[in-house]
Amino acid sequence: MQITVTLKDGYLPTIYTSKASVKYKGQPIVSFPIEIQSIPEKTQSLAISLIDYDAVPRTGFPFIHWLAANVPPMVEIPVDFSRTYDGPQGQNSWMSRFYDMNDSYFAKHYAGPNPPDQAHRYTLTVYALNQKMRLKNNFYYNDFRDQLAGQVIEKASLQVLAKN
Repeated sequence: MQITVTLKDGYLPTIYTSKASVKYKGQPIVSFPIEIQSIPEKTQSLAISLIDYDAVPRTGFPFIHWLAANVPPMVEIPVDFSRTYDGPQGQNSWMSRFYDMNDSYFAKHYAGPNPPDQAHRYTLTVYALNQKMRLKNNFYYNDFRDQLAGQVIEKASLQVLAKN
């Protein structure tokens, strides 16, 4: 399985990042499209994570931007999928006690790259699973990881750069 994301000059287009015109509480909320090639034949669902490990020096932890589960197998996750998807999506790091963003929107949607200091590398991972995950909206990353155990047929990861 391979995943690709269309970049502009090597970076995620600004409509999905801190320079986006569509924001909620200052955060970009239009998720970017993801192309998926060679999905394994026995795939029952897909799961998605988008994590900023470059945030660790600033925040003390990897910053979770998006978690989605039980995505139907498809060759393209379309633009703005997070806001239109009815399936389970997990809490991103804006819901952390370290931020004053306690808003239910961020418990179940994409909050795009918004690097505060310099360009960051975001790790996008798509998992092909042999069954659906038993998760409900607002799930946490640890529950996501626990549910992946024994279900991953294949996974693909990609580093996506975003400017500040």
